[in-house]
Amino acid sequence: MGDLATLAVASHTTLDSVNLDFKRRIRILVMQIWMAMNWDDLHVFLEIARAGSLSGAARRLGVSQSTVSRRLATMEASLGVRLCNRRVGGALLTAAGEELLEQAEEIGDAFDLIERRIAGRDRRLSGRLRVTCTDNFLNRYLAPHLADFARTHPEIDLEISTSYQHLSLARREADVAIRTTPGPPDTLVGRRLFRCALAAYASPEMVADLPPDPDPARLTWIGWSSEAYNRLMITNHFPTANIRHWCNSQHDIVTMARAGLGVAVTGCFGADPDPGLARVYPEAITDTSMDLWVLTHPDLMRVARVRGFTAFIAEKFLADRDLFEGRRAAAAQTGAPAAERG
Repeated sequence: MGDLATLAVASHTTLDSVNLDFKRRIRILVMQIWMAMNWDDLHVFLEIARAGSLSGAARRLGVSQSTVSRRLATMEASLGVRLCNRRVGGALLTAAGEELLEQAEEIGDAFDLIERRIAGRDRRLSGRLRVTCTDNFLNRYLAPHLADFARTHPEIDLEISTSYQHLSLARREADVAIRTTPGPPDTLVGRRLFRCALAAYASPEMVADLPPDPDPARLTWIGWSSEAYNRLMITNHFPTANIRHWCNSQHDIVTMARAGLGVAVTGCFGADPDPGLARVYPEAITDTSMDLWVLTHPDLMRVARVRGFTAFIAEKFLADRDLFEGRRAAAAQTGAPAAERG
């Protein structure tokens, strides 16, 4: 009997030790999150607990379910324990999850207070706003609208980065990204506006010398110094195109076409209004994967200048939807009134 009592006491002591060790790890993890100011991981866990499912948390956070699942797995790996059991009907917190939830809510209240105080200063439409887009977008469409925005909001300083590389919004390399993409990363949120159309263009003098519906194989084409780009923009639509000239900027490709060097495939939004360019073929290319998105990081959605700019620029884009979809040139040729073009 004494041996059994000794064993029971030892077992209870061991369980208490394990439980104490787990609680200590919980506290260490929460302190690490606090020290790193990594509110995102804890926020994801809190939303899972509040929504009762990963899909519900994803909807509340405005991200994909795979992103929520990945962030939860990272936290569980850091702790070495499972925080919730995934079920068909949702997610049920484990004992470890309940322990973390209690402390996470305290941290969450503190972060909410910090966010409110910081957001109080960011309610003003002022400060630096970093926007990334391609040089073609900036030169062919955005510049006058950016000037209009700056006049409307004189206390906002614009920093524009033209790049074909996807700058990291998480690292604050940019606050807003204007991109054509079939689908943005899970880490970003924003609005899909419409699909951009393409067409083949050359100088009006070159087009005037061509027969109707010319053979693509008999034309000189201007391409990008990337085969993937050339497939996307040119050879997927004109398989026999003979690409003889190359450069690494869409804006420069258009400049070369305007000078009479050859045929370029580019967005209708910039080329149709350009008197130095004419369509080689009358029909626009609409079966593209070039969806136009205005994107930001979830953490920046409440910032007034970000919210103000994304709403402003989306309104400008949508007012010119027919231009981006390649319909305005056709409407002008048929004499359709402006109201019918949108």
